[in-house]
Amino acid sequence: MPTNHAPNRHCGHLRMSGLTAGAVSAERLRRRMAKSGRTLAGQKLWANDEIEHLRRTYPDYRKARTVLPDRSLSAIRSKASRLRITRSRRIWSDNDVKRLKAPYRQRRPVDEILALFPGKTKKQIWTRACRSGWRRPRTPPKAYEVKHYDDVRARAFVSKLSMRELACLSATGSYFLQPPSRNNWRKISKAVEMLDGKLSVVWTDK
Repeated sequence: MPTNHAPNRHCGHLRMSGLTAGAVSAERLRRRMAKSGRTLAGQKLWANDEIEHLRRTYPDYRKARTVLPDRSLSAIRSKASRLRITRSRRIWSDNDVKRLKAPYRQRRPVDEILALFPGKTKKQIWTRACRSGWRRPRTPPKAYEVKHYDDVRARAFVSKLSMRELACLSATGSYFLQPPSRNNWRKISKAVEMLDGKLSVVWTDK
């Protein structure tokens, strides 16, 4: 039975013509954007030096924003995604865990610890330490030279309470969580009572 292949050849020709036209159109758009320095949406094209800055600073978005002041956070995230930049997700080796233990428990700054483990994030450091059951040494609360305020915070520390626990248990809001401008006697009194203490007034004769 005779068959006619002409329509198939014609369709194939049309498809190839369409692809060629599409490629030419895309190339024209690329040239236009390269000439103007902007996308069709009017956004500034990424320069090579900007991309290098992004590669060096990722995933520290705060640092990326500093070196790329003309780029929004969403633009930086989007570009990082298109460049297929991904964080290191390598598994912690036994040797890594051993190297992490001492500096973490000695309370060395986290930035120093990160320098020992390139590619790791702060969250990964904290998560690994938590899973290992490590605790960093507690440090006394900062003194602000507001005597009674400082005394209450110091007493809470000795009682093994965090400053947030102090605030919660004494129902004093955020007073003991931030630098004071003065002694708030009502809140200090509540905290002293919660800590099983007592305020007293001593008069001195001149």
